[in-house]
Amino acid sequence: MLRIALCDDVREQLEIMEKAVRSYFADSTYEIEISQYDNAMMFLDAFEEGGNFDIVLLDICMPGMLGTDVAAEMRNQKSRDEIIFLSTSDEFAVDAFSVQAAHYIVKPFTQKQFDQAMDRVMESIRQRHSKKIIFRLVGGGIQVEEINDILFVESKGHIQKVYVRDGSALETRLSLSELITTLDSISPGQFISPGKGYIVNLTAIHVIKSDYIEIQDYQIPLARRKYRQFQEEYFKFIFKKEV
Repeated sequence: MLRIALCDDVREQLEIMEKAVRSYFADSTYEIEISQYDNAMMFLDAFEEGGNFDIVLLDICMPGMLGTDVAAEMRNQKSRDEIIFLSTSDEFAVDAFSVQAAHYIVKPFTQKQFDQAMDRVMESIRQRHSKKIIFRLVGGGIQVEEINDILFVESKGHIQKVYVRDGSALETRLSLSELITTLDSISPGQFISPGKGYIVNLTAIHVIKSDYIEIQDYQIPLARRKYRQFQEEYFKFIFKKEV
């Protein structure tokens, strides 16, 4: 069962969104449950009360609270919901992707445009449940982690420290070059090095500055000579399925 939330202050837009969702899943084997919210705070209340949604379609310009602010609050609470933003213009696109939006749709949209966004979301959901990596731990034993749960890797001499989304970290003796090769074979382009001694998960990035990257509460150094190239690689990966 896929739980899908729609949030827009205009009732007509909610109906358009639901029609598009039902059309997308019309020939699918997935069972879906759709919840509509015509108020940003009402949606947040439902979310905070345990609304574990798989997909959230969020209007951006709503009275009282922007959709991007709603999404930021969701991410602050460690939500991994797939978020698609909808707006009448593209002026909020940068803000949208800073909260790890899966897609950004400009209204009015066609069913084809909507389907492309949903294809991206569904692929992400499938990957989240299928792509894993096994680490051999320092001191013995193994640990299995989902690719998307890995935030970044920090080299500590002959030991690599792998930081995970839940706030924990593990240590492995696999070299940094071997590790990035392994990660790239599982999910091409998702993990790259911002500078000596680090590998970062592009989907986990919140902020990119000229000299550092922010992931959750961590700041990872970004070599200034790599800044432009890093940005290009980031956007290439984020938008690759739209080309």
